[in-house]
Amino acid sequence: MGCAMTRREQKSKRRRKEEPFFSSGEQELRREKEKARDLRRTQWWKRRLAKGECHWCGKKFAPAELTMDHVVPISRGGRSVKGNVVPSCKACNTAKKHRLPWEARKEEG
Repeated sequence: MGCAMTRREQKSKRRRKEEPFFSSGEQELRREKEKARDLRRTQWWKRRLAKGECHWCGKKFAPAELTMDHVVPISRGGRSVKGNVVPSCKACNTAKKHRLPWEARKEEG
C-alpha cells in the first residue's frame, strides 16, 4: 500500500519517456502559472494590491479589481518573478494581451 503506482500514473510515466521534448513548453507554461499562483499568495503581492493602483494607467481601483499582469508575458518567455509582474486593471491587462509594453503603446498611438 502507498508505493504502488496506479495504471494512470504508469501510463503517464511511459508517455513522458516516449515524448521528452514534445511537452517541455507546455510543462514550462504550467510551471510558470503555478509560480504566479504562489506569488499571488505572498505578502509582497498583497501589499502591491493594497495600494490599489494600476501600473499602466495609474488609476485607483479596489484591490479585488486588479489582476496580475506579466510585463513580459509568459508566452513571450517572461517569468513569474517579482520584477516581471505588476498590478493591472482588467481593461489595461486585456488591452495589452500577449504584447510587450512598448508594442502595446505603439499600437494604441
